[in-house]
Amino acid sequence: MMGESLLATIIVGGLLLVVGAGGYMGYQYKSNADRANTAEANVILQGTVIQTMQDQEKAFNSIAVVTQQQNTTASAKSEEAVIEYRTILHKEKSCDLSVPADISDGLLRYTNRLRSSAMQTAPGGTDKASVGPAAASRLTYCQAVLWIHPLLTAIETANNQLAAIRQAEQSRQPQ
Repeated sequence: MMGESLLATIIVGGLLLVVGAGGYMGYQYKSNADRANTAEANVILQGTVIQTMQDQEKAFNSIAVVTQQQNTTASAKSEEAVIEYRTILHKEKSCDLSVPADISDGLLRYTNRLRSSAMQTAPGGTDKASVGPAAASRLTYCQAVLWIHPLLTAIETANNQLAAIRQAEQSRQPQ
C-alpha cells in the first residue's frame, strides 16, 4: 500500500508539474503575443506619424514656393513701376523741391528706428553699422514718391508671408 500511495503521489505530482508547466508556457505565449501586438501597433502609429509629417512638409513646401513666386512677381512689378516713375519724374521741374525738414527728419528717425529694431547688434553690444554721425541729407518730393512703391511692395510681401503662415497652420489642423 505504501508503494501504491507513493506511486499515486508521484503521478499526482507529475500531473501538477505538467499542468503548472503548461500554464506557465500559456502565460508566456500570451505575454509574447501581447508584446508583438503592441509592437505592431506602435510601428503602425509611427508610420502614420511619419506619413503625416511628410504630407505636411510637402504642403508647406508648396505653400512656400507659391509665396516666393508671388513675392518675386511683386518685386519685379515694383521695380518696373519705379523705373516708370523715374522716367516720369525726370521731366518734372519741381522734382528737386525739398520736403520740409521736420517731416524728413521725422521720416528719417522712423526709418532708423525700424532699421535698428530689425538689425541684430554686433557681439560687443553696439551696432557697428551706425557708428558716427548721420550724414546731412535732404529728402526731395521725388525721392519720397520713389519710396512709395517699394514700401507698398514690402507690405504686400509681408501680407503674402502671413497668408502663407495662416494657410500652413490651417493645413495642420485635423480634418
